[in-house]
Amino acid sequence: MTPTSLGRVNVPTPGTPVHLAATRTPCCRIRVQVVAGLTGKMYLGTAGLNKNTLAGVIKELWPNQSGGVDDSYEVWSSTDEDTLDLSDYWIDAAIAGEGLIVSYWNKPSYTYPAG
Repeated sequence: MTPTSLGRVNVPTPGTPVHLAATRTPCCRIRVQVVAGLTGKMYLGTAGLNKNTLAGVIKELWPNQSGGVDDSYEVWSSTDEDTLDLSDYWIDAAIAGEGLIVSYWNKPSYTYPAG
């Protein structure tokens, strides 16, 4: 699999979810992780994500203010094929300007030689 890191994706305004991709982005694995030292909860979800009612929330991630293990979550394709779409996912934050580390993986495309 080929990894791509979006780095830290921030949420400027809590309650206004941030789209992880504006266009179709096929992948076979998506990983989100809290950033050590941040103080607010983060949310991963689908369109319509609402951190207050938890509608559309797939995972509530807890902050890591003082070290230890960073909370993370992964979504995997059941077939290891690029059947997931990063543009189907959104994040939100309890505190303005906080975010998650976001990465995704694609299955490599192979071109077989003729013959």
